[in-house]
Amino acid sequence: MSERPLGKHFLKQWREYRGYSLRRLADRMEREPGVQLMSHANIGRVENFQQPYSQELLEAAAVAFDCTVEQILTVDPTKEGEVIDILALLRDKDPATVRAILSGLPSRTGTEG
Repeated sequence: MSERPLGKHFLKQWREYRGYSLRRLADRMEREPGVQLMSHANIGRVENFQQPYSQELLEAAAVAFDCTVEQILTVDPTKEGEVIDILALLRDKDPATVRAILSGLPSRTGTEG
């Protein structure tokens, strides 16, 4: 029986992007006030895909990093580009503002002849 691969995530990239050590992140992730959710050693194992993550870990990390669980799973913050920046800006706007912004974008990509 083969082992199931652990899910992809960018936990380590988010931690480094925010400038946290493993210990500092562990201190910021509490199950309840004063009760650490996970040790820094266990967080390191999750980061290195040696231990699976839990929903509780992802939610606590998202609070610590001021991002969403979805971003931890799908976005490498060290490789953010203009498209990701635009999407982040548009996410908090009302639909009418988003339509107005998008309608102002050029319809050509610059690759047509």
